[in-house]
Amino acid sequence: MSDKNVTLVTGAGGFIGGWLAETLYLKGGTQVRAGVHSWPGATRPARFPMDIVLCDMMNLQQVNQSMDGVKCVIHCARGADHEIAQGARNLLEAASRHGVERFVHVSTTEVFGNQTGKIDDTFPCQSMGDPYGDGKIEAEEICREYNRKGLPVVIIRPPIVYGPFSKIFTVNIASKLMSGNWGLYQGVADGICNLVYASDLVSGIIQASKCKAAIGETFILNGHELITWNQYFQKFNNALGLPELKVFKSETLKLTTTIKEPIRSIMKYMRYRFEHQLKSIAAKQRQARQIMKFVENRMKTTPRVHDLHLFGRQVTYQDDKARDILGYQPTVTLEEGLRLSAHWLEQVGLVNSLQTTRSDYPKVELISNPL
Repeated sequence: MSDKNVTLVTGAGGFIGGWLAETLYLKGGTQVRAGVHSWPGATRPARFPMDIVLCDMMNLQQVNQSMDGVKCVIHCARGADHEIAQGARNLLEAASRHGVERFVHVSTTEVFGNQTGKIDDTFPCQSMGDPYGDGKIEAEEICREYNRKGLPVVIIRPPIVYGPFSKIFTVNIASKLMSGNWGLYQGVADGICNLVYASDLVSGIIQASKCKAAIGETFILNGHELITWNQYFQKFNNALGLPELKVFKSETLKLTTTIKEPIRSIMKYMRYRFEHQLKSIAAKQRQARQIMKFVENRMKTTPRVHDLHLFGRQVTYQDDKARDILGYQPTVTLEEGLRLSAHWLEQVGLVNSLQTTRSDYPKVELISNPL
């Protein structure tokens, strides 16, 4: 048996990678090497005396150096959409050359596309023409290729991951709720919101990194309970102590969302093409600055066409296989997860207090990518 005892976590400056690196360090039993894309990403893992290395998955020299003495790799780094597959191949190749004993690839349930009903790990992947989902599908195929070559690989497919440090489904949703523009969407957001709390997902990933029977397998790791997206918005809104949400009818919502979509595209182009000029105008003219801020905030805090597709998806991701083989058992209830998320938002200053009113301008950074 190898005397290696280093676990490399790629993407350790991000949401899931950060949770994993911290949890592994606090549990002990392994030396944690936190791989970050750039030094600004080291802020979170640097709170602990763990080994931090540059590991841009597209930089072959950094990838190779980060593998020295590594027993297990847990690959959480994402990179740009067009880098997902090649980045995975770079890491798998380096892991194979260095004799890594376990490679855990964190994928996504988005590889299933728009399938509906009860979905388990045996269901085929389905492309939606989305670069992120397609990149993950290709990365999974590369993982299986290297597993056939002898590298022990495990694939993990989480659904919607929430909790402290989650920008997309915690920070951004909180911002939307606080804006007063968000609400309950009848007939639109009644799809199933497959939520897993970050610590439950991390526990399942760690179990997969140690379980011998997991080698060559793919696992869905879902959460404690199933609710609709509307229920998630309502419960999160309550946890934040905000006033009651507005109710939007599906017919009006679909029309306004469709109308706004080309406006979003124009705004994105204008910002890319004329950012310097727009900033100059905003700096000189108070009224123009207020109009820009209002329009931008409105666009960021109302649903997009992509959101409506996600919120209406009637699918349940089943994790029976993970429970049987890994002994996976999520323990954080939605009520507890949202309570912890709300307190974290307050503690880090993203929410002034749990009694914040919607008249307050949301002090939360918005992330444009929905997934």
